[in-house]
Amino acid sequence: MTSQVGLICSTWTTTRASVGKFRRNITAASLTKNKPMRILLALIAGILASSTASAANFDWKTRFSEGLVDAEGKTVDTATLAGKYVAVYHSAHWCPPCKAFTPKLVDFANAHKDKLAVVFVSYDKSAADMSSYMTETKMPWAAVPYRAPSGKKNADENGVKGIPALIVYGPDGALLTKSGRDLAAVEKLLK
Repeated sequence: MTSQVGLICSTWTTTRASVGKFRRNITAASLTKNKPMRILLALIAGILASSTASAANFDWKTRFSEGLVDAEGKTVDTATLAGKYVAVYHSAHWCPPCKAFTPKLVDFANAHKDKLAVVFVSYDKSAADMSSYMTETKMPWAAVPYRAPSGKKNADENGVKGIPALIVYGPDGALLTKSGRDLAAVEKLLK
């Protein structure tokens, strides 16, 4: 934070300000001695620091309010998503295009597990079907609990009309793409 303030001060050092008939050089020393300027600099530094911190600490619980589960139905903490890109995968075991895409996504997710987390939203006919689909395809990721409202909300917000669908968010929770099935494009986002 002090380096940001120092950077602001050093760039102002070379400028000149005129106030009425008086002109004086603005230096780092004059900025730090001037109380209103110190307050302004502290506010700017605080805003910069808080925006960086909030982006890195997006609370995925706000998006997945019911929490997450693994293939066995055990709770998975949403904190495991912190600092990662998150791909929300809408799929079902009965869907032939899903069955073709899922192994590719499993390989992709495993290759990028340091940067990417996948969250499964099931369109299966039962919780047992969801669990067996996750197990059979070796999905290494968590899922929204079966029929949880946050899965439908994610689909509605992103205009999911068919499956498979892959919605990708940045570590800050911002939507990056609704066309995540293009894994080459997703890989570019992760760089």
